[in-house]
Amino acid sequence: MGQVYWKKGNKNGIFSLFFRPNMKRPYYVLSGIDDAIDKIIKFRFTNEDILYLKSLSVFDNDFLEYLKSFQFTGSIRAMKEGTIFFPNEPVIEINSSILEGQLLETLLINEIHFQTSLATKASRIVNSSKSADVIDFSARRTYGTEASLKASRNSYISGFISTSNVEAGKIYDIPLAGTMGHSYILSFKNEFDSYKEYLSEFPDNLVFLVDTYDTIQGIKNVIKLTKDYDCQVKAIRLDSGNMQLLSFKAREMLDNAGLNETKIIASGSMDEYSINKLKNKNNCPIDIFGVGSNYGVSADLPVMECVYKLVEMEGSPVSKRSLGKQYLPYSKQVYRYYENNYLDHDIVTKQDHISDKGIPLIDQICDRGNLMYSKLPLNEIRNYVSKQFVSLPDEYKDLDSVEKFNVEVEI
Repeated sequence: MGQVYWKKGNKNGIFSLFFRPNMKRPYYVLSGIDDAIDKIIKFRFTNEDILYLKSLSVFDNDFLEYLKSFQFTGSIRAMKEGTIFFPNEPVIEINSSILEGQLLETLLINEIHFQTSLATKASRIVNSSKSADVIDFSARRTYGTEASLKASRNSYISGFISTSNVEAGKIYDIPLAGTMGHSYILSFKNEFDSYKEYLSEFPDNLVFLVDTYDTIQGIKNVIKLTKDYDCQVKAIRLDSGNMQLLSFKAREMLDNAGLNETKIIASGSMDEYSINKLKNKNNCPIDIFGVGSNYGVSADLPVMECVYKLVEMEGSPVSKRSLGKQYLPYSKQVYRYYENNYLDHDIVTKQDHISDKGIPLIDQICDRGNLMYSKLPLNEIRNYVSKQFVSLPDEYKDLDSVEKFNVEVEI
């Protein structure tokens, strides 16, 4: 396609990225905008790239010469990283030569779809946990090491308190947390000896995994350790079994031993649904949830319909018309309206429409290849997500909600 665009004059086009509706996510938390913009600005074809493309015997030499000096020269408008948004609302628009805009399609969908799916999933998990904290344990089963870093980042902006991913802690300055593994305990002759050795190395950070052999006996070993060595245990971790029964029994045993401040961590195939059942329906005395695989791959909804479409060509509206795939033409703006401090409705308009009362969500962030914004620190994005979530009406937070937020269209 690119060579055809180039030969035919490489006209100007505007592309819009949005998410189509689905039955499992009444809202989305936007993420990946910052990483996508970084990659767009740095996008180049190396000499090795050009040699490879030439070896395919598909492209003209003149076109390959053009690609040698390629860099993005267009403009970008987008919602702010961390914005809560709704289906069919544009989150980023690219105004450029049609060749430049087309080349960015895969990059943009890849970054924004993946990170938005995780930020949204994390938001739902945090909401289900209520008063309990949530730790990211997802690194082992995400789709690659880079994905694990982005999972940690998005868990934090949506409200997790820490991550077990040390590299993510280093890169993003996310607080770290972790516990011992079963293999550590299995490497000793018995469980109690493993606890003693851990105490000798980390006396101020005692978090014990208690389910390697028998959970109740593991808790007894922790209690014995505190009596024999007069130590303070921060938490125990339950990683298998009937979490409802075990959490109540663990709390009873710890309290009876005077360990009222020792917290209970629950992990093992946790997600928003299991947490909701434990915390909200059964009121289990769990203080912290360690959430891994089901979060890191957004297991209940790993794929969402994130699409990138041409909406204007040389100033004229264009739109796909096939059944079920229609979308709004024109470059657009989204205005947000509040009622009594709660999100009330959004209105999607043409870009040049001015609203007296609505808050515009899409801002210019790049003008003819020149950046016009600075990335926010992660804690500021985290605070922004939290503030918006408070204003989201409860009916959209319910895990089984089929409510559709009122998004009006004035085009």
